[in-house]
Amino acid sequence: MGSFEAKKLAGWALAAMMAFAPAASAKNKAPNSDAAQPQDSIEVVGHIPPTNHPVTNFVSTQHYSSYYLYAEHESGREITLIDVTRTNRPLVLADVPYSGLGSSGSLVAVAGTAALVSSEMSDLPQAPPQSLKIMDFSDPQHPKVAREFTGVTAVGRDNQRGLVFVANPEGIWILQRHFAEDPDVEAAYAKQVLYDH
Repeated sequence: MGSFEAKKLAGWALAAMMAFAPAASAKNKAPNSDAAQPQDSIEVVGHIPPTNHPVTNFVSTQHYSSYYLYAEHESGREITLIDVTRTNRPLVLADVPYSGLGSSGSLVAVAGTAALVSSEMSDLPQAPPQSLKIMDFSDPQHPKVAREFTGVTAVGRDNQRGLVFVANPEGIWILQRHFAEDPDVEAAYAKQVLYDH
């Protein structure tokens, strides 16, 4: 066999090994029930220390590319304006007393940097403090409590960003919902990137 033919045979052998290596590797990686599977989760991503008065209501809004959270305190005492654009670093912008608003009422609606404030307090009785639990149902036969918040005085949501706001005596907690990536979709994407481009 000549030098040219030997090089050609070596090239074909190398190409065959490269073509079948991913398939062989995939066969060796049999599904393992002990392997960690991607999990859905609800995690604490931010926290603000407690304020002087308990929070009784949250209203979230957006102004340009910034996201704000209005936290209303009990007895119509004040509103805390919080920038939650960076959820891991929430920034308290101001504590605004209702006296500065010419009212001792409550928030009705917000739109960016504008708020609609009623002239009277809500007649609804305040709900007693409650407990919220982040549950892990990844093993339905053995559900687990991942985290618990006690003495909860207010809960709010920003569904667009998957955020949940919880107020209790320990402060304001920012939670975020995370959905696990589907392994089949990730594998199909990896295959497309590797072979179709």
